[in-house]
Formats: sequence, structure tokens, C-alpha cells
Amino acid sequence: MVDPFYPLLEGNPPVEGDGNMCAFRIAAGRVDMKMRYVDTERLRLERAASERLFGLYRNPFSHHPCVRAAVDSTANTNLVSWAGRLLALKESALPYAVDPDTLETLGYDPFNSPGKTFSAHPKADPLTGELVVFGYEAKGLGSRDIVVYTLDQQGAVRDEQWLEAPWPAFIHDCALTPNFVILVLWPYDADVDKMKAGGQHWTYNKDRDATFIVVPRRASFVPPGWAAGERHRVYHWDHAMLLHTAGAWEEEKEEGPAGTNSITLRIESSRMFYNLFPMLGERTDKPFGDMKADYVRWTLDLGQPDGTRLADPEVILDMPGEMARIDERFLTQPYNRLFCPVVVPGKPCPVPPVLPAGLNGYMMLDKASGATTLFEPGLACTLEEPAFVPRSPDAPEGDGWLLGMVQRLDVNRSDLVVLDTNDITKPVAVVQLPFRMKPQIHGNWVDAAPGQPKGLARSYPSEVKVSGRGALETESK
Repeated sequence: MVDPFYPLLEGNPPVEGDGNMCAFRIAAGRVDMKMRYVDTERLRLERAASERLFGLYRNPFSHHPCVRAAVDSTANTNLVSWAGRLLALKESALPYAVDPDTLETLGYDPFNSPGKTFSAHPKADPLTGELVVFGYEAKGLGSRDIVVYTLDQQGAVRDEQWLEAPWPAFIHDCALTPNFVILVLWPYDADVDKMKAGGQHWTYNKDRDATFIVVPRRASFVPPGWAAGERHRVYHWDHAMLLHTAGAWEEEKEEGPAGTNSITLRIESSRMFYNLFPMLGERTDKPFGDMKADYVRWTLDLGQPDGTRLADPEVILDMPGEMARIDERFLTQPYNRLFCPVVVPGKPCPVPPVLPAGLNGYMMLDKASGATTLFEPGLACTLEEPAFVPRSPDAPEGDGWLLGMVQRLDVNRSDLVVLDTNDITKPVAVVQLPFRMKPQIHGNWVDAAPGQPKGLARSYPSEVKVSGRGALETESK
């Protein structure tokens, strides 16, 4: 969650602010909750000074001179479990390692990662047991350098590759197939001169296209039709913002008289036609009036040359949707069920219907049949990114539970809801908090490790003896 310990400098986007973790542990019919700030270098410096020292989002020139060489990551975007640690992530820097039971911060850069940055959206390949990572602006502010690599299950770096983006772009998310990483570029520019003059790190650019960079995961793999030494290809569409992906997969086809093989990639993502962060550029011409968004499937034919314009995507959910999740046991493979938070058409919303703030329903889409099922928490509610939990390790794809936070603005309370995918219209359990949480950015489900304590809260002895000194004292014999 974004939870600024000190008031922020005016002009910051809503994704700025100190990272605060909230963990729920569900076991034996009870739910424990624990919250901790990520103990970042930035937070420690400000708490030592008892005041704000950091300025604009990712602009060190706007910080107090005494902290300009500090790591200014707030570690507020995502928590990913890998190699026995929780990784608190902010893509402007490298990870902070967190203890999964105490939530205490263990240290910075636990894997000696290459480059200066680490994505907030690494992808865990369930088939190879690897965490696929990228970092952009990986050699410094405003650089076009990108690093792509994998971490094995012990956290060792493998398959390190470097490439350059077509411009210094905001690359928040990616998608993964067995042989490729697909980087998704947002239509924002980084300008170091503007930062030095006190401006924002990012500027929204209406002339930038929705852009994908396709990178083979192994340097030894040369896709059919690619030249030896060709390490990536760039494909683009028209102007749009693709905030997050759900998943991707590969399809192989034969074409031409000689039966030449080529690879086609399918990738599903949200699609928005407006600037999500007005403080980072021009405000939309029609604030909250014509905010077109949907959920789509893109086709990338890797037989087409670098720079090819993509065909229009297929619309799979014709309503604003974001933060979609799938059964991640099937990541890199074709999947059928999509769990997508949406802005329900025609439903009153307590906040402007802008993604992702205005999400107010969970839509489960069966892609094979086109059937949809909707969970609506009620009026005056917003929803946050869900997490899917398989019913068992070998359960059919998409069979299990959906967990998500509901912000009940009318009663100033947050609920954790548990939905059964056999019928998501009504919760099977609701964990009611006695207060309202800060807005979530991302969250994930982590399976219990062997020997993991059942609770997160303070524990008590298994046996407590009665003293006999209460109002009804034990009679002396």
C-alpha cells in the first residue's frame, strides 16, 4: 500500500509514498493480520530527520541535497515471494528483502542483481521454476538500457541480457511465454533536463504508440526467421495505454510453400485511451466523461519484421477492466478463465470511473463459452486487485477461490472477501476489518511453507493455568 509517513511534496502522482505491507494469514478457521512499513533507506533517513526530505516521484534533483545519493525507492508497489523471502518492489530501484513471518525488512538487493532497477512485475514460470526479471532505465536516469535475466530458486542470476528501448520509456509490466519475455511500454517520456529543472520524471506523450518489445528468454535461442544476433524486435499499435497484462502464450504455424515455421504470440491486457496520471502531462479533454477502456487480446506475428504495426486487437471484455488475474499455474500457457476487476456499466460509483480507482465489480470470464459471472459488493464500494488460490495443487484450471479487498466507503471499513469460483456472486467468507485500509497497489497469494507458523499475530503458550485467585476462588482443602 502507498502510505506516506510524512506529507508529500505537492504535484506527486498517487503511486508515490512509503510502502506499507499488510499480510493476512488464513489457517485453522482464523485469520491473522499484520502491518509493517518497509524499512527503506528513504524512510529511515526521513524518520531520523523527523521531516520530509524527498521531493517528486523519481526525481533525485528535487530531493534535499543531503539525500540525493540515497536509494529513494519506497518499495510500495508489489510483494513477490522468491527464494524464501518476500521481495518488496519498486521499479525505480532493486528489491528489499522482507521476512515472510515477521514482515521485518532484512536488507537491500538480496540477489546482487545486475543493473540499477528491478521490475515491480517479475514473472514466475511454473514449468521451469524460474523468476524472470527485467529492469528499465537500468544504467541510470533517462537511459534506454534494459536488462533481462532469470533468478533460479536459490536466487542466483542466470541468462543476463542487455538491450535498448526505442525511447526512455515507462515499462511497468511484461508477459511471459516459454521462450519469450514481452515488455509493454507506456506512452510516457523520461527527460533528465526536465528533472534538473524541477519537473516530473515522466511526461505523457500523445504521439507515443502502444509498444511491445519481444525478447527471447535464452541468448542461445534464435526464433524462426530472425537473423543470428538479432536479440529483440519491437512491434507497435496506435496510441493507447496498456496498464497491466493477464498472460500470454505461443502458437506455431506453418506458412509458405516450403512450410516455413513461424511463432505467433497472444497476449491479453487492459487498454486505455487516456492519461492515467494528469499531473504527468496534459489533462484529458473530457475529464471522466469519455474515458474509453476495455480488455483485449493482441496477436504478435514474430515472422513480421522489427517495427511492424500490429493488427487491431480482439476485444474480449467490452468494459473498463484492470488488475486482471489468471490461474498462475498456467502462466506461459493458454488459459480459459480470466478474473478481472471492472467498472460495472451503469452502476453508481463513489469515485470517478477511472481505472483502477473506480473498479467496483469482479468479473469472471470463461473465454471458451463467453459466459461471464459478476460479483458486486454493493453501492459505495470499490474493489482492488484480487488473488487466485487453486483449490488443490492438481485442481482444474481456474477452480478455487478469489480473494480481494473491498473498500466500503459508506461505513469507512475494509473487508477481505473470499469467493468460490463455482459461484463468485456471493462470498463464502468475509473478514471485516474495524478500520479502512490505505489503497492497495498489488497483492499476491503465497502458499504456506512447511513448518510455517499458523499465525502472524502475537502467540501465547499452548497451556495457561488457572491461578485460583479470581472472584470464585478455589476452596482450600
